[in-house]
Amino acid sequence: MKQVLFLLLFTFTFTSVAQSAAVDSEGIIKVALSKGLSEVYVLYENRIITIDIATLLSKDTVFNDNGIVMKRLLGISSLSENYFLSPSGGSVFLMKNQALVKIDNSYEHQMQTEAGLFIYKEHIYKYGGYGLWSDRNLITRFDFETNEWELVDFSNSKTVPRGRRQSIVKVIGDDLYVIGGTMTNKLNPLINENSDEVWKFDLANSAWKKLGEVNHSSDKLITYQIIDFDDNILINNIHDDLLHVIDIANNRIRSYNKTSFTRKLNSTVLPEIKMFFYKSRFYGFFKEDASLDKMTLVRRNRDEIFGKFISEETFYAEETMLGTIIPPVVLVSLLIPLGIAVKKRKVYKNRLVLKNGQVYFNNKKIALDPLNLTVLIHLIDSKEQVYSKEIIELINKPHLDYSHSTRIMNDVLYKTNYVIRTSLKIDDDVIKVSKSTFDKRLKVYSVDKDLFVKA
Repeated sequence: MKQVLFLLLFTFTFTSVAQSAAVDSEGIIKVALSKGLSEVYVLYENRIITIDIATLLSKDTVFNDNGIVMKRLLGISSLSENYFLSPSGGSVFLMKNQALVKIDNSYEHQMQTEAGLFIYKEHIYKYGGYGLWSDRNLITRFDFETNEWELVDFSNSKTVPRGRRQSIVKVIGDDLYVIGGTMTNKLNPLINENSDEVWKFDLANSAWKKLGEVNHSSDKLITYQIIDFDDNILINNIHDDLLHVIDIANNRIRSYNKTSFTRKLNSTVLPEIKMFFYKSRFYGFFKEDASLDKMTLVRRNRDEIFGKFISEETFYAEETMLGTIIPPVVLVSLLIPLGIAVKKRKVYKNRLVLKNGQVYFNNKKIALDPLNLTVLIHLIDSKEQVYSKEIIELINKPHLDYSHSTRIMNDVLYKTNYVIRTSLKIDDDVIKVSKSTFDKRLKVYSVDKDLFVKA
């Protein structure tokens, strides 16, 4: 009986330890994820640790890279296989039986650097990319029969996007969505331009469609960690300490504060080791003890990753089509109001417009809560320095103590700054905080009034 109890205790202890999925944090060459096989791979020199995502059990085995430099390769997985691709050329490597094998018949053309990679119907695709002072506007598909890259047909498209690289790409059903990217200037290929365009390519019918332009600056989005989140895209915004959920198919973006755990996750390991989402839960490597060269793969529910909800708005301004033929009588009748509108537009250009108690930018209303609007308008109208006490009085919650009221005030100011900053695509806060000229111990708040005009 004692032997049975000992065996059970040993088994339980061993399983508990194994389920922590601890790995060495030093010497990591590459970390790859295969959702199709439900596995995470941590590659070192001559060895690989394979972690089962469902059980968090791991196994450590020998790995043969066959002399291939793994660190520069880009990992991508289908439902049944794991591949590593050249970051610029056509090389394709298959990871099989703890070894890496070259399977393509192509060469290192270096013409699709920083292309967007995606899987569609178990095939590997590349969109765009840079090479020879220009950006590609093509989609290539790896043919497993010829083991070569083939061009995807655009014949059903009336228009196609300019070539670009570093775009965010996302496949939902038969549609490929392309967000932003970097492009060379048409006249000077040594100058780069950022694109805020959003395009959709129907992979089944070979047709492009421009959806519109991002309301937020997409060149900033691509600098952050991008995570697949079911049919959404999750952006880990380090600059503003926020998480953005982009529902591209429905043209929505939701923003949340981070939790303290989200901030710690991946903060002490390689930048390429990303948090990921799998079957309703988030996973990421977490270093429990900074003094140890160990990190642990952990999983968390959504409420442990997302903090307070901040805002929801449209992600991009939709493309509109005007009639190509305007009758002459209608054209003449439009000239006078058009001239007035042009003059008015010059006054309002790049400025926030206060109209009927709301704030507008480029004729689009900025989504601010009533309290945020009240505080902002008070700051704009004030001719003197505004102290915390005045803002707290506007909040009008006398039953709360001072510290609680201060937290609400800070939240209102933070959210107002964030919404306006992203609408104008600027880095600086509109609401500034400084020390009082009368008493350096006190904080005062102000806005740049040159940014605002009343309609």
